Amino acid sequence: MRNYDTEVIQLILLFESLTNVPVKDCVVDKTRNLTYFVVEEGKASLAVGKNGSRVKKLEKLTGKTIQVVEFSEDLEQFVANLMPVLHVKQVLNKGEKVVEVRVPLAKKGHVLGRDRRNLKIYEEILRRTHHVNRLIVK
Repeated sequence: MRNYDTEVIQLILLFESLTNVPVKDCVVDKTRNLTYFVVEEGKASLAVGKNGSRVKKLEKLTGKTIQVVEFSEDLEQFVANLMPVLHVKQVLNKGEKVVEVRVPLAKKGHVLGRDRRNLKIYEEILRRTHHVNRLIVK
């Protein structure tokens, strides 16, 4: 069990009560007012709701941008779920601790984000879900 602060616990409880979908993990990026909810495999569409209705309601209630990520035991599938619009070319698991993701050059900036913020969040989520210590983007 993770140690969550009060804000994260409240966000998880609100998410679960509005979506009826259990949360596996929650990561808050306070610098961008963005919250990632990792949900069980096969439950992402239920959590998002028809036309994104549940996520929109959550965003309105919390004032945060919400991202729902579907969990997968398969690391490559989970990375694809975490970064769906990026069309990940390949995930190379270098041992158990380092993952290399190859993305098209035109999308590399989106993966990294300003000041590498996106990369840091992706690494945090991968560390907590699959025990990955480092994410390399090529």
